[in-house]
Amino acid sequence: MRHFKTGLIASIFSILFISSSFSQEMVSPYSAYGIGLMAEKGYVSNNGMGNAGIAYQSPWFIPVLNPALLGGQRFTSFEAGLSISQNNISDEATRFTQINGGLKYAAIAFPIVPGKYAFSVSLRPLSSKNYEILRRSSNQIPDPQAQTSKFEGEGTISQFSLANGWNITKNIAIGVEANYNFGNLTDRTVYENIINQGDTLSVPYLVSAEYTDNFSDFSFVFGTNFTKKLGENFLSLGVTYDLEANLKTTRNSFLQLLSLTENPLRAENTENSFLESDVEGTTVVPQKISAGLSYVKQNAWAILADFSYQDWSTYNSFGIADNNFGEQMKLKFGGEFTPNAQSGTKYFERITYRAGLNISNGPLVINNNSINSFGITFGSSLPISNISNVNLAFEVGQRGTLLNNLVQENYLNLNLSFTFNDRWFLRRQFD
Repeated sequence: MRHFKTGLIASIFSILFISSSFSQEMVSPYSAYGIGLMAEKGYVSNNGMGNAGIAYQSPWFIPVLNPALLGGQRFTSFEAGLSISQNNISDEATRFTQINGGLKYAAIAFPIVPGKYAFSVSLRPLSSKNYEILRRSSNQIPDPQAQTSKFEGEGTISQFSLANGWNITKNIAIGVEANYNFGNLTDRTVYENIINQGDTLSVPYLVSAEYTDNFSDFSFVFGTNFTKKLGENFLSLGVTYDLEANLKTTRNSFLQLLSLTENPLRAENTENSFLESDVEGTTVVPQKISAGLSYVKQNAWAILADFSYQDWSTYNSFGIADNNFGEQMKLKFGGEFTPNAQSGTKYFERITYRAGLNISNGPLVINNNSINSFGITFGSSLPISNISNVNLAFEVGQRGTLLNNLVQENYLNLNLSFTFNDRWFLRRQFD
């Protein structure tokens, strides 16, 4: 039965791992910029604590925010996460709601030397685009332009990650993470009618200009963690450094004629017309420095705080900078509490309860307004065996502003994951 269980876990992981059905991150007009909205790296246990955890390692979950924490891994762990997001988007005149979701990540960790050295393999999103913006022009314009323009975008950049962590002493750990980033992002503009000094030219089709960027390259993260025992508790400091990533990017650009219902026209004189094909360039994702503190009583409670800084003004694609980007700083606070992890009769005392909050400024700056965000989170872990769990996390947050004709988003995220822990690679003591 034991071999069946572990084999089943490995099979589930294999199915999820080769799947490309990652969910698009939430619909957001702010994903139109750069490589879209960056995904939160934390797993569901982190999500419930404000997405904090750079200096927190638990024996029951795979650490993902700092590769150095893998050194403390004692179980072979498999985890898969799902997400559902609702985003209420509003401006000064309109409001609408979008709901989407799907697979969020899949990961497995192996303790080669339990409590000393371990590695993990995971698949997760790096960023995504998912937006649709409609703009209507006034007739009082001197030059020809579209009467109506619709801007659309979609796609995901995913990360295949291999992370290693070592406890080089009882108090000091180091780690390194190598990520292969791949996927594509598409931006499309559909033009309807042409205005020339107040006259509208009626045409029996729409014009679509589309740009698709395909990404494939590596990025690296280094981490370290220092732990000091204070009585029965532990104080830890974790630091990570994401190197600047120069992602190889291949761009295809073309014009397409559409019917008024936006179906492609395939007549002989209306075939798609490529403007540029397989143009190679580089997308520069800026370096990031992050640090975290944790104060922990094992199997009882933990208090966490994280900070990160990333200067997105250095972002560029094909050598062209984006003036809508600036510096970004994030603050994350959270904690968890387990009433009695060893309780054999009271199930609710073995549940872990979590809460947290996160605050971010930027990195987008539009019309001289920084697009800030904040979120409040709650979560829990429900034991399904002595060492495995079902994890839940909720986040209620806000992004953007209604000032200067901008858009405000109020979102609700529901995250669910399953963590299966087992002991592999143990040497038999008796035959």
